[in-house]
Amino acid sequence: MQAFVVEQTGDQRIMRLQERPNPEVLPGKLTIDVVYAGVGMIDSLLSRGYLGLPMPFVPGLEVSGYVRAIGEGVEGFKIGQPVVALTLTELGGYASVVTAQPELTVPLDGPLEGLGMDRAAALAVNAATAYLAVKRVAQVEPGQHVLVHGALGGLGNLVGQVARREGAGLVLGTVGSAAKRDAASGEIYDKLLLRGEFAEETLRLTGGKGVHHVFDPVGGVTRTRSFETLQPLGRLVLLGNASDEADTELRLNEAWLGNRAALGLNIGAYAAFAPNAVGEAMYQALAMAARGELEADIYGVYPIAEAERAIRLLEQGGTTGKLLLRV
Repeated sequence: MQAFVVEQTGDQRIMRLQERPNPEVLPGKLTIDVVYAGVGMIDSLLSRGYLGLPMPFVPGLEVSGYVRAIGEGVEGFKIGQPVVALTLTELGGYASVVTAQPELTVPLDGPLEGLGMDRAAALAVNAATAYLAVKRVAQVEPGQHVLVHGALGGLGNLVGQVARREGAGLVLGTVGSAAKRDAASGEIYDKLLLRGEFAEETLRLTGGKGVHHVFDPVGGVTRTRSFETLQPLGRLVLLGNASDEADTELRLNEAWLGNRAALGLNIGAYAAFAPNAVGEAMYQALAMAARGELEADIYGVYPIAEAERAIRLLEQGGTTGKLLLRV
């Protein structure tokens, strides 16, 4: 098989396409012939040494394709069936063949027929994360106000959409540049704010009260400033660290005195703990997309040989929506 391998991380990182043996078909697992693989900021962070994974490794958290082989004890799938899968616990999505957990694999025939393999791969991780963040972690209620950082990115875009579907009142988003804000279109957000001035603007737009929920995949100083914009009993949901900035300090007495909460959602860690819950969230989010309730914003599709180009494009911060690899 072909696989895009990270051989060295850090400033002198080395990534290249290689020929590798096909993975064995293990009991309790599936193998999938990959058609599309999603590219996410976590792939960039991992290739820069985030989490210190042993070398070499193949990045990639989400794929769509066809069932190639079925391991002993796996039921409910058939050879050649179109599927989408989260490879959160194994990684390896940047390859022509991957191993997947059946609990984290969803058939694309039946109710999801017509969704398309490109849209399914573009939605898988981010839609499942957005669904869990809005419905399970924040528990957004109709009429509540929300603020979404990285509002036009692959994850932020879907958080905004799910919040809107849940009946959120005011839906605000932040972006990193005026160019992104001015080029944006659509009906997800009531207003897009520049990240450098969002706190003051959020309070102004809410009459000084603040929002009920903030969703932050960006990290850094955005975290602490977001806490300041929350109403009493408001929730800051931590979804990532796309900025790759150092951790920030949050004093628990401030949470207590201000009646505010900070809650984390790391979907990879949660999938290792509760794969069925994550698989169900992915199915429900994809079903929303199949019904036309969520849109997959695909920024670009690149051949797997150009995976490094796609990662670098994401790092430059000029993209909106999702990047895909065509395998």
